[in-house]
Amino acid sequence: MDDNPRKRASSSQIPIVIASSECLMNKLTSCLIMDILSRLPIKTILNCRCVCKTWLHYISDSFFAKLHLERSPTSLLVKTISNNPESRSLQLVQITGKPVGLRFRVVEEMKFVQEINLPYNNDFLIQNSCNGLLCISQTFQDGSHDDIYLCNPILGEYISIPLAAGQGTRHKSSFSLGYSAITKEYKVLHTFYSKKGPDSQPEAEIYTIGTGKWRGIYKALRSLDIFMFDSFVCGSIHWVFRDEDTSVNGIGSFNFENEQFSQLSLPPRYDEGVVTLTVFEGCLGVSFFNTSSDPQFEIWVMKEYGNRQSWTKQFTGTNLAFGNLYVPLIFLNSGLILMMNNHERLVIYDTRRKFMNVIRICQTQGSKYAIAYKPSFVSLKDVGKGEQLKMSRKQAGREDDKSSSGAYNCTSHDQLSESIPPQHITNGDLSDSISADFLPVISSS
Repeated sequence: MDDNPRKRASSSQIPIVIASSECLMNKLTSCLIMDILSRLPIKTILNCRCVCKTWLHYISDSFFAKLHLERSPTSLLVKTISNNPESRSLQLVQITGKPVGLRFRVVEEMKFVQEINLPYNNDFLIQNSCNGLLCISQTFQDGSHDDIYLCNPILGEYISIPLAAGQGTRHKSSFSLGYSAITKEYKVLHTFYSKKGPDSQPEAEIYTIGTGKWRGIYKALRSLDIFMFDSFVCGSIHWVFRDEDTSVNGIGSFNFENEQFSQLSLPPRYDEGVVTLTVFEGCLGVSFFNTSSDPQFEIWVMKEYGNRQSWTKQFTGTNLAFGNLYVPLIFLNSGLILMMNNHERLVIYDTRRKFMNVIRICQTQGSKYAIAYKPSFVSLKDVGKGEQLKMSRKQAGREDDKSSSGAYNCTSHDQLSESIPPQHITNGDLSDSISADFLPVISSS
C-alpha cells in the first residue's frame, strides 16, 4: 500500500477512459455529419475520407459537395510562367483576411501536380473555373489546341473533351466552362474564327457534358476574349467587349441557361486605360486603371445584374507604386484588395489608408498569373455521366480495378439525390478501415 497521500490524491484525479467500439458520430444524423465535415479545411476533409467507409460515403455524396461549395472560401490559384517546364507550377493558397506585416497567414496551401491532381504536367493554359472545376487546354506554338480537359484538382478527377473536326486549328479560339442551374448541366463554350482576315465572322459552338457532341450557336459576338478571372456570375461568363480599334465599349456575356450572347453597358464614368473585370460579393464589377503620370483606379459594381442604372462606384485608389497593370483578385475584410501586378507580384491595397504594398504569399519565382478560385468537392462522377472519367494514377484507388488506366464510365456511379440527403448509415464506424488506396495524396509545398 502506498502511504504517500499526495501521490494517492493525484492518482485519484486521473480520468478513467473506457474503450468503446461505438462511434459517437454515428449517433448523429447524416445531414448533421455532412454539415460538420463541410466546414473543415480541405486537407482535413481529404484525411476524413480515410477514417471509415461511412465518412467516405458522406464526403463523396453530391449533397455534401453542395454544402461545401456554398461555404468554400475564395482562394488563390497561382500558376507560374517559365520557359523551363520543370520550374512551372500550379499552387492553391487560402489566406486569412488580415496580413501581418508583409505576409498573410496561409490557412491552406497545396501544389497541384501531374499524376496526383492534373491530367497534364504544368505546360497548359487555364481557360477558366466554375464551381471548383477547371477548364484547361494545351496550346501549341502554331496556335492549335490539344483536347480540352475538365478537371477537379482536389479530387484528382478529369474528363477529356475531344475537339470536333478542324476545331484545333481555328483562329482566336477560346474555351469557357459554365453551369446551368435549371438543367444542372455543365457546358463548355468554344468561340473562334474560321478564317483570318477582316471579313471573317465570329462563330461559337457548345458542348454539354455527357452528350458527347458539339452544337453550333448562332449570332456570336465578336472580340470574344475571356480574361483570366472568375467570370461566371448569374449564370453567365463575361469579358471586355472591344471595337475594331481595340477600344472598350461594353461587356460581352454568354448565358449558359438560354445559350445566348448579350452585351452589358459599362459604368457611366469611363476613362481610357486598363480595363479588367472582377467579382465583388457575387456581383459583376469593372476595374478602371488610369495609367497617366498619377496612376489611380476605380472599381464599379453592378448591384442589380443587367440593370445599367445599378452601377455603383465601390472603391477608389491612389498612390499606386508598382506599375500600371493591376488585376483585382480577392476583396478581403477591412477594405483590403488583393491584386496581381504585371504578372510579377501580388500586392495588397488598403482602400481606407490609400496605401499599397507587396505581399509575400507563396514561394513562386518569376512571372505568374493568379485567379480567384473556390476549391470544391464537386465530383465529375456526378457531373460527367456518360463521359469517360479518368482519375490521376495515385487517386484512382479501388475504382481503378476495372482498368489499368484509371478510366471508367461515369454512368456506373451510384448518385444519391441532391435534394434529399442519404439516410444514416449504421454498418460502418471508426474501426471500419479503408484500403490504403483511398489515402489522399497531397503534394507538400
